[in-house]
Amino acid sequence: MKKIYSQLIFLFLLLFCIGMAHCKKAKEVIEQNYVLDLMTNGRWLVQTYTEDGVDESTIFSPYEFQFVQDGKVFAIDGASQTQGSWVANASAQTITSNFPVVNDTLTKLNDTWKITNSTTTTVEAKPTNSNRLAYLKLIKKP
Repeated sequence: MKKIYSQLIFLFLLLFCIGMAHCKKAKEVIEQNYVLDLMTNGRWLVQTYTEDGVDESTIFSPYEFQFVQDGKVFAIDGASQTQGSWVANASAQTITSNFPVVNDTLTKLNDTWKITNSTTTTVEAKPTNSNRLAYLKLIKKP
């Protein structure tokens, strides 16, 4: 009887652990999909950008940013646009962006950004690189 009872407990614990692993994976997928939907639905503006304590927000004023689910991001300046790439990591709460080196303004966004605060219309972030003192606040274009 004790042997059967021990086997049942083991089976229950095994099933519980498998179920929890699937729940964790499902939660990660839901979080990732939420971030993708949030970022790709509409255009974003840089409201605030500081580097080493200096406010450089105005250099981004001509740009609107359109994130695409396939990992592309477009910096749109009137009729012209520059394509970059982006990757979101919901579990780490980071967004990595990369623009071509030909545009000095946009390369300031090349980094992995730790999201420090976010809503459906704002994202605030700082670089994960501790040697870089920058701050970025994106707002969704109304």
